[in-house]
Amino acid sequence: MDLDDDERLKNVFWADPRSRVAYQYFGDVVTFDTTYLTNRYGMPFAPFVGVNHHGQSILLGAGLISSEDTETFVWLFQTWL
Repeated sequence: MDLDDDERLKNVFWADPRSRVAYQYFGDVVTFDTTYLTNRYGMPFAPFVGVNHHGQSILLGAGLISSEDTETFVWLFQTWL
């Protein structure tokens, strides 16, 4: 979680243990795309998606971000790594 100066939630990244293991096996191809303000809070959803050995998409992690500026994407990708 990333908090602002007032300790309010700014950005969130999530990856469960199953997603982390899937990344070890299927991390050769990772796509990233943000959907635009489709949730209740107007925050872009940012999924990290891979492809398994059956050609199926699998979720490797996801974030809800406050904006699409450089600082936010740097935080998201550093957290992802």
